Amino acid sequence: MKITAEHEAHYREHGYAIVERFCDPDVIKAALANFDEVVPGWVDFAADPGSAPRPEYYGKPFPDQRGIPHFPYKGDVLNDLTFHPELRRFATLMGEGEEMYCEQSHLTYKASGQANFEQAHHLDYSNHTLAYPPNVPKYWQTAYLYYFTDVTLESGPTAVCSWKHYPERILVPSHWTKEDRPELYDNEVKVTVPAGSLLIYSMRTFHRGTAILGENHGRLGMFVTYAPKACRWAGIVGWPVSAGKREFRAWIERASVEERTSIGFPEPGHDYWTDETLDGVGGRFPGMDMGPYREAVGKD
Repeated sequence: MKITAEHEAHYREHGYAIVERFCDPDVIKAALANFDEVVPGWVDFAADPGSAPRPEYYGKPFPDQRGIPHFPYKGDVLNDLTFHPELRRFATLMGEGEEMYCEQSHLTYKASGQANFEQAHHLDYSNHTLAYPPNVPKYWQTAYLYYFTDVTLESGPTAVCSWKHYPERILVPSHWTKEDRPELYDNEVKVTVPAGSLLIYSMRTFHRGTAILGENHGRLGMFVTYAPKACRWAGIVGWPVSAGKREFRAWIERASVEERTSIGFPEPGHDYWTDETLDGVGGRFPGMDMGPYREAVGKD
């Protein structure tokens, strides 16, 4: 589970990197068990679409965060992968040491006949920032896409295009059709990888979802994105809307200080912490270790 120097070099040159087999088989198995708790039926269908029952597409209600199943998840593995140290390390490296927070974690699941998954080439900044993503590393957001199942040409692979094919200074508009910008499509790379692999890309990297071909194909994955903590104008979701969930309380009570800080939770020593807030947070999350927060302000 390492993002290597070779991956870093490719990312800096092309705006993306593909890390094959980032997750080992035991982790994939456990992640799929969690996946099945969130959206039942999809794991069986993706494994054997020819005979397994076809699950509903977004058949469960997810009223917040754009209607998509998202962090925190039932179980621990998908949550742990969201805050995998390598993801945080690489995002910080790309951001030249800027402190990062996790601005997105949601599941993605697709199957033949569910919808038209063919997209135009686009940049994700259109819904990840209120402003514009400059080519300045301290402002870089880093996006990751885990693939929990094998991705073939038939199962709707992500297509990604190297920075080398769009050298203009200002990347506006953020969407291009094949008719208007054929070179993006002519030079795209389709990410066909074994289960457990990881795609890394930036808000300045053109990419798109492609159609699922044939009648019996499914694909499961998870998007995770990190952004500079100081950039309050960046971020696709607001985590407080999920803070009342039982799953959120379970996660925050077992999370490390660093993981909590990664979603914007006030860090130890922040002037937010007073007798009132220490007691209030401790009361809201009784299983959470308040020691590091109390010690930082001399309240141990």
